[in-house]
Formats: sequence, C-alpha cells, structure tokens
Amino acid sequence: MKTEDLQELPDHPSWLLKQALGAFDKKHYRLASWLCWIEIRRNPNNYFVLCQYAQSLYHLGKANDRKAASIYKRAIEINPTHPLAHAGLGLIHYENALRIYKEYSMFPGGSWLMFADEESPESERKLSLTSYADRQVGNRKIAIKELEEAANLTSDKGDKVGLLAMAAEIRCIMSNEDGIKAYKNILHIAPDYVPAHFHLAGCYAATGKCELALQEYKFITEHAPELATDLESVLARFNIKIDR
Repeated sequence: MKTEDLQELPDHPSWLLKQALGAFDKKHYRLASWLCWIEIRRNPNNYFVLCQYAQSLYHLGKANDRKAASIYKRAIEINPTHPLAHAGLGLIHYENALRIYKEYSMFPGGSWLMFADEESPESERKLSLTSYADRQVGNRKIAIKELEEAANLTSDKGDKVGLLAMAAEIRCIMSNEDGIKAYKNILHIAPDYVPAHFHLAGCYAATGKCELALQEYKFITEHAPELATDLESVLARFNIKIDR
C-alpha cells in the first residue's frame, strides 16, 4: 500500500497545502516539498503539512529517507493518534530493511551482521546510530512498531491488512514463528487474503510444519492457482513434495 492512501485534508487546508497536494498528485515532488517547506515556516506544527512534506521527500529518493523519517517523527509527536505519520515512518524503515536483507542475505551471516545492534523503538538515543540498519533507515523493529501502530489506528480494513502484511513480512525475516503469528492475525481479519496464505505456507515449511504448509498450498491452488508454481518452489526448498 502507499501512505498517500491514508492522506486526508484538514478541515481548513491552507492555499499552500492545497497547491502542494496538487503538485504531489502530478508527481512534481520537488515542487510539493518546496511548497510544504514554505508552509512549515509559517505553521511549524501543522501535522498534515509535515506528513505531506515527508511524503514528498520520500518520493524524491533514498537520499532523503533520513530527513523524511525525522519529519514523520516530529509529526507523530504532534499527533500520535493519526495513522499517516506512523505509516510513513514504518514504510521507510520497511523498504530499507527489505533492501538490506536482500542485499546481504546471500552472504553467510551477512544480514544478521547488518542488523546487529539495531536501536529499540523506545530508545532515547538521538545521535548514536550504532547499526548499519539504523544508518540506512532500515530498522526492522521500528518498521514493525510503526506499521502495526498505523494499522491499529486506521478504521479502513484494506489499509489495516496492507499495513499488517508489511509488518508480518519483517517479522518473518526475524523469526518464522513470529511470522506465523502475524499472518494468522491477518487471516483473522481477512480470511481470504491470498498473500497471507502464501507466506504462511513458507513460514510453516521453514519451521517443519509440513502438513500445515500443505493446507495453505491447497488454499492457494483453489483460490490463486497462478501462484501455485511459485509456492511449490518455496516448499521444495524445505523438501516438501507435492502429491499430484
């Protein structure tokens, strides 16, 4: 999902904010960020302007992730009960965490080393970025915390499931058992959500729960047969054979 799916206007948006949103919709992200920056100079505690500024920076590329994350944190301090800033911050850490995992998991112990000494989301340290993941704005724990918090705060079922699915993907990287719990929680909300069944099968396979993995495979063959071959490849890595 995209964080702009959660975007909404305040009751009385300023002219500059409306112009920024218009520029953003046209993918003129640099102009949108500039307009938001001007508005923040006038009104530094406007939650929606801060979120729009962070979103615009995020779309300008990875080089802006750290600044965008810091702006989302500032927005959360202003309004901790709105999902938008939580989702935006979680998305940045989620995408970078996945990138780090994919880039280094091919090396023995590589991904573990890159995530070693990740800061806790509750840490009071402000300047001490001890881990590679923190320096790359790819902290798995922050990704999970913020995405799940955003899911708890949104009332839209589709948004909630999308946010929880991203958090579950990171949980699965950290621990297949935690991934199982996370995907089962998603299925409690949306029983027919195909990606959760697909990834749950992989988690079951990775933890030796072959029969449960095959049950999920059966669901995929019945509800998303185009994914069956891909899931067979996943199960084969754990020596689970499919009887035809």
